[in-house]
Amino acid sequence: MRARVVAELTGAGPLEPYLSDPSVEEIDVNGPASTWVTYTDGRKVDVGRLWGSSAELTAFQKRLALKMTRTGEGRLDTSSPMLTLQADDGARVVMVLGGPDEHGISTAPRLAIRRFVVRHAGLAGLADLGLFPHALIEPLRAIVRCGFTVLVSGPPGAGKTTLLTELLGEVSPLERIITVEKNLLELRLEDDPRHPDAPALFTRRSNAEGEGEITTRQLVELTRRLNPDRVVVGELVEDEALDMLDVASMCKRGSLATIHAHTADIVLSRLAYYVSKSNTNLPEFAVWSLIAQTVDFVVHIDLVRNAAEDQSPVRRVTSIVEVGGPGEAGGVASTEVWGLDRAGRLVQVAPLSPRHVARLRLAGYDTTLFAADAAGAELGAPARAAT
Repeated sequence: MRARVVAELTGAGPLEPYLSDPSVEEIDVNGPASTWVTYTDGRKVDVGRLWGSSAELTAFQKRLALKMTRTGEGRLDTSSPMLTLQADDGARVVMVLGGPDEHGISTAPRLAIRRFVVRHAGLAGLADLGLFPHALIEPLRAIVRCGFTVLVSGPPGAGKTTLLTELLGEVSPLERIITVEKNLLELRLEDDPRHPDAPALFTRRSNAEGEGEITTRQLVELTRRLNPDRVVVGELVEDEALDMLDVASMCKRGSLATIHAHTADIVLSRLAYYVSKSNTNLPEFAVWSLIAQTVDFVVHIDLVRNAAEDQSPVRRVTSIVEVGGPGEAGGVASTEVWGLDRAGRLVQVAPLSPRHVARLRLAGYDTTLFAADAAGAELGAPARAAT
C-alpha cells in the first residue's frame, strides 16, 4: 500500500512497476479492469485490474496530464477528450477521455504508452537483434554516408523510427542535421552524442483561442534557411511531402524520412498522393518527376508473424527498393534490390543501377559490396524484437 501511494504521488501510479521495467515496450490501458503490457520479446500479457473504477482511472489521467505538461494547455476534459504527450524519457503517451460519468469519446478511459527501448544500438546492434543480416551493414552504411535520400517505410509499430535513428547514426558528426517532427520529439538526435550539430524542430498545436499553430510544412520550409547538410522528417503523413522533397533535392547530403505503408510496393504511390494533396494544381508528370529525381531508396521494415502457430511478431527489414529515375511510360522506375528468398532470408536479388553505382564509386566505396550475390551469402540472423 505504501509503495502504491508513493507511486500515485510521483505520477506513475499502478503503472510504475511496468514503466520501471526496461523490457516493457507498450502499455495499453483498456479501462480500470484491463491493462495489456507488451514486452520487447513480443510477449503480450493482460495484468488485470489496476484501478478500482473508471472515475479513479480518469483522475489518474488528469493528474498525469498536469504533471507532464506543467501547464493548463495539456488538459483532458470534455472540450479536449484526447491528448498526446511525451514523457521525459521520450515515451509517447496517448490519453482518451471516456466512461459513463464523462462526456468523452470512448466507453471507458483509455491510455496507451509506447516506449522506445532500443537507443544508440548502431546498425550492428540492429543486425544482432535480427532486423537484417550482418552482410547488409556495410551497404546500408555506404548508402547513408554517400548522401542518398532514403525513405523508411513500414506499418505502425514496425520500428521505423528506430531504424531511421540508427541509419542516421552513420552520418558524419561534422554534418548539420535538421530534424522536423510532429508534436513529439521521437528521434531525439540532440540527446545522441553521435550528432553534436542536430537542431530539432517540432510542430505546435493552436492554443485555446485557435491561434499559434505551427505545421510540419511550415517547419520544413524553415529548414531551408537553417543551413542544413541534411533534413530529416520524422514522418510523412500529409502535405509536407512536397516541401520535404523540394528541400531534399537542394540539400548537400540528401534527406531521410519515414512513411506509413504495409508493403514496399505502395510507398511511392502513397508519396505521390501526399504530394498531390499539397498542390492540387501540380500535374501528374511533375509529381512523379520530382519523386524520381529526389528519392533514391526505400527501406521497408515489417512485423513478421507466424500466424499458423500464433507466434508473436518480430521486426525485420523485408525489402529495399531502388528508385531508378523516371519510368518509360510515366511514373517512377523502381527495382527491388534486396528481398526475401523462398527461405525467408533477406538477400540481394538485383544489382544497383549504374547511376547509383557511379555515385558510390565517386564517394570512395567498394562497389563490389553491391554485387548481386554479396548480401545473399549470409543467412538472416534469428529475428528478435526491437523498437
